Amino acid sequence: MYESNDDELTPEERAAFAALPQERLPARLLEERTVRALRERGLLRESRRPWLPVSWRVAAAAAALALFAGGTAFGQWLGARQTASTIASLRHDDPLEAALRVQRAGSAYLDALSALVDASNGADAQAAIQAREVALAVFHGAADEIERLQRPDSAQNEQEVSHVIWF
Repeated sequence: MYESNDDELTPEERAAFAALPQERLPARLLEERTVRALRERGLLRESRRPWLPVSWRVAAAAAALALFAGGTAFGQWLGARQTASTIASLRHDDPLEAALRVQRAGSAYLDALSALVDASNGADAQAAIQAREVALAVFHGAADEIERLQRPDSAQNEQEVSHVIWF
């Protein structure tokens, strides 16, 4: 390797070297000529952006939309299945847990009924009638369930036993 020895340079030569620019940017024309020469030799390919026809773009958008809709439907199906399994597991609770749930629901029903009575006092007659019908329908449904609870299991299988539950 060549080692330079600054002692061999004259002061004029040192000044001439110091006056030279440290870096020099190549001209744009040089870059273009270099790229053209490399392409002619086959060392550099032209870089074109891939162009897709409009039909491919539309098909890709439709596929993306179908994938999104399928994922949404699958997620809803999984959620419904999980909800169904949760409800099924709640039905197999022990009687004490079921009684606690009935107590909470009954308290919530009474609170809602009280709010309904307060709201229907100032409402028009048609709204008050509808509110009463809704409250009575829920109450009759609850009474039917209480009647099923009071019915002995043997009477359900052998014959219908009619009980009157006064409330």
